[in-house]
Amino acid sequence: MEPLEHDDPSTIGPYRLVARLGVGGMGRVYLARSAGGRTVAVKVVRADLAGDPEFRTRFRREVAAAQSVDGAYTAPVVDADRDSATPWLATAFVLGPSLAEAVAQYGPLPEDSVRTLGAVLAEALASVHGSGLIHRDLKPSNVLLAADGPRLIDFGIARALDGEGLTTTGLVVGSPGFMSPEQATGRGVGTAGDVFSLGSVLVFAATGSGPFGQDSAPSMLYRVVHEDPDLTGLPSGLAEILPACLAKDPARRPTPAQLARLLAPEGTPTRLAGSWLPAQVASGIARHAARVMEMETPAPRSGSGARDPRLGDVAAVDRRDDANDPGTVRLGTPSAAPASGPAATAVPPAAGSATRRKVLFGALGVLGVVVAGGGTALALESGGGPKPKPSGPTTGPGGHSSGPSASASPTGGFPTRAAGVPPQPLWTFPGSGMQIAPVLATGGKVYAFGDASTALDARTGKVLWTGPQFAPGNMFATAGMLAGGYLIGVNPGTLDLFGLDPATGGQLWNLHTIGAYSPGTLLAADSTTAYMVGTDLATTSKTYMLAIDLKTRTLRWAQQRNAAADYEVAGSVSGGYLVYANDKGNVVVRSTADGRQLWSKDFSNPNPGQPVYPLIVGGTLYIGGSPLLGFDLASGRQVFTANAPSGDSYQLPLAVGDRLFVQDVTGNLVFALDAASGSVDWQTPLQIGLTGDPAVAIGSTLFVGANADPCAVYAFTESGGHQLWNFQDGQTDKDWYLSTDGTMLFAVHGDKVYGLPPV
Repeated sequence: MEPLEHDDPSTIGPYRLVARLGVGGMGRVYLARSAGGRTVAVKVVRADLAGDPEFRTRFRREVAAAQSVDGAYTAPVVDADRDSATPWLATAFVLGPSLAEAVAQYGPLPEDSVRTLGAVLAEALASVHGSGLIHRDLKPSNVLLAADGPRLIDFGIARALDGEGLTTTGLVVGSPGFMSPEQATGRGVGTAGDVFSLGSVLVFAATGSGPFGQDSAPSMLYRVVHEDPDLTGLPSGLAEILPACLAKDPARRPTPAQLARLLAPEGTPTRLAGSWLPAQVASGIARHAARVMEMETPAPRSGSGARDPRLGDVAAVDRRDDANDPGTVRLGTPSAAPASGPAATAVPPAAGSATRRKVLFGALGVLGVVVAGGGTALALESGGGPKPKPSGPTTGPGGHSSGPSASASPTGGFPTRAAGVPPQPLWTFPGSGMQIAPVLATGGKVYAFGDASTALDARTGKVLWTGPQFAPGNMFATAGMLAGGYLIGVNPGTLDLFGLDPATGGQLWNLHTIGAYSPGTLLAADSTTAYMVGTDLATTSKTYMLAIDLKTRTLRWAQQRNAAADYEVAGSVSGGYLVYANDKGNVVVRSTADGRQLWSKDFSNPNPGQPVYPLIVGGTLYIGGSPLLGFDLASGRQVFTANAPSGDSYQLPLAVGDRLFVQDVTGNLVFALDAASGSVDWQTPLQIGLTGDPAVAIGSTLFVGANADPCAVYAFTESGGHQLWNFQDGQTDKDWYLSTDGTMLFAVHGDKVYGLPPV
């Protein structure tokens, strides 16, 4: 990774360039960021290729094909301009080194790591082949190592460099030490050619050397075609499998699916459940990821080759130029241009409409902090009764804590401002693919979930660690919960339940199945147990409530739901009760001991198709709707009713002191209700386009987000509802997601996280 130079552009398409990653056979590769903070690798096509009409035709075809690949461990193109004067393509940046770099720095990988590497890459090849593509340039520099598994990059694009118009006498496309015999001799290349290359890559990973040496290109090509591979130092377990991949006859090689089963009979999710890389490699990835995420501005442009001091020793881990990896070579020539691939991986889709966001957030769970050993969901429960007077933290749905005390006034150490002037962020984190949910703030840390899980220092925003990246899927990463000593969540691409070390971000375990069930929506957790919606593996049509012991990672109980599989659900847990409400206007209360349904009630859902967030205050359960209802948690007896003015509905209640703060569904207003009678204490005088996400209270100030014009965070006084200020960042038509640790306000907006003073 090198600083930008004077002749480098500042932007490519919508992306701001940050640094150079290297040079490939097709052009130069840059580290870049989108306006929303997404980190990508942008490959810019060389000028001579851009001027070739036949290349452009192939490039368009190959980019379109690459975008169709949806494998979890491949790197599909996320953006491209195939028709500009300088064509380019972008992939999301993988926070980890290439296999070539890792082996050079740390030495060969142990057998278990190589087995996992091979099985995952075989599955990735199956995805590529299933989309009608052949990689044809699989080599160590095109394999990137991330904490949650390897990624295969640059698939399909190599074909744009082959064919009539670019192939001349003596030109061989590929990497000599890793290409198949049929590719080396210019014969037709099929999917079996990729298997041969994968076998060579795995030998390199296990021994530190390719099976056909590291000499000149002609020498390596001769050995590929005519000699047996050198397997010296290959562990015996791999020596029983990999020679079949290196058979000269393509028909004798296993398919990618067969190879995956040979290397990992138990399946890749099981092999990836723990730390699949040696500790020193995993630690290097974490350090590298933290440095990359801290880079916010382009490096100084200098023709002297001076290094940007912010890069530290990143170059030793993430240098994409490799003089020993010649890529496309011409027989009989002494050298050729180096080849490299962009550091890339698939990413979740960008946030959609507000309606889609609400459904997804409800389906993916809530934010929570659990007191270790206490059995009390701190961020999901508060003390009191029908008229709550909490002495500890109070929360709204999704665990939005109002802080250590509802009457506290945390002002110490923050800059003062004139009345009505909004605060300036104490820090801004340029996240990538940020979740559509609040961050989790507790214990002086902020846990954010985007393309990767990240821990930040709550007061300074400094990156403390970057954990595993999430597999792509049709949903976003679930908001995290601290429970049982783990930071738990659901991978959106695989729907696996995972546990991270909250101190380091390292993945400690991963559950793809739980007994006879597949996990799905994570609802809530207490100090010992995670509560989820799951499906029966045998039928997949029946849904169940599951309780998973976090210490043993085994199923405590499963109870079938009397609801359709596609019902969206939001829930929480409190004092032996599991509470969840669906998008069809039904709330259910179960015993956490055995999952027995204790009672169920129907209500008028103010937003059909979206789940309703239950609020538990002491022994009372509040459910938004028309009217807002309160039930005795133990018996289900109705104890509270509040009708909204003009027949509208109340939603997203938040309890602070003697008041319930609610939002009006159609009027976009905030109301303060007397928690005993339900009468209106005050209402905001302006309509502000509320985002449909719960408010947050810190001390005597109430904070809400609005996505209308102006798109802002608003601060109101808890008493009287007087507007204090509104904070805007220039982004429009995006929802705000607010949370607090009781002393600061944390706001997610687009791909940015802001740390704001509350006063």
